[in-house]
Amino acid sequence: METESLFVKFKELYKERSLHDCQNKFIRDGIIDPIFFSSQQTKILFIAKEHNHLGNPIENPDEDDYRKWWNYHVHLQFSHRISEWAYGILNGFPEGIEQLRYDQKHLALRSIAFINVKKASGNSKADSNVICHYISESRNLLHQQIEMISPTLIICCLRQDYYIESLFQLKMNTVETGIFSYGNWEGVPVINFYHPSSRKKKLFLYQQLQEAVNHIKCMDGQ
Repeated sequence: METESLFVKFKELYKERSLHDCQNKFIRDGIIDPIFFSSQQTKILFIAKEHNHLGNPIENPDEDDYRKWWNYHVHLQFSHRISEWAYGILNGFPEGIEQLRYDQKHLALRSIAFINVKKASGNSKADSNVICHYISESRNLLHQQIEMISPTLIICCLRQDYYIESLFQLKMNTVETGIFSYGNWEGVPVINFYHPSSRKKKLFLYQQLQEAVNHIKCMDGQ
C-alpha cells in the first residue's frame, strides 16, 4: 500500500468512528528523507502522541507534513531534541553533544522516521484517554505504517508504558531507575523514553538514552 493511500484510510477511519479531534488538521508523517534513511545501518523510528498545533503551529497549511517540515529545517525544541538523540544513536553517542552543529542535527533528523499515533492535531497537553482511544481504533493502520517504514529500532517518546502496550500488545520491562523501559515487537527492539520536550537537561537525556540503547544491545548479545 502506498503511503498516501494509508493516510486516506486513517482519515476515513477517524471520521467513521467520530474520534475526538477528527475535525482537526491531519498531519502526515513517516520517513523524513528516504535516501538518508535507507543508508543508515540503524533505521530509527521515533513515535510520539500527537502534533501540538498551539506550541508547534503549522508553518504552512498547505504542507501539513513532518517530512516536509523536517527536510526543510530543525525547528523548536521538539525537533532539536530528536535530532540530538538521532545523532547519538547513529554515531555511537560521541561526547560533545552540547556543541553539536546545526548541519549535524539536520542531517540526523533527515535520517530517521517519525510518526504520531494520533494524526489529528491536538493541544498543548495530550488527553491520555483520547490517545488510547486513537491507538485502539487505528492499531492495524499504525502497524501497517510501521511495517512499511521497517525500522530496526523504535524509540517511543510516550513515557507511560500503557500506550506502548496497547499499540504493540506486549509487556514492557522497566529498569530499576524507571528512566526507560524496553521490549521487542516483531523482532524490533522498542525503547520507551522521555518526551523530547522534557525539561530534563540535554546532557542527562542524551546519556540516559545512550544507557537505554546500550542496554538493549546487551540484551541482544551485541
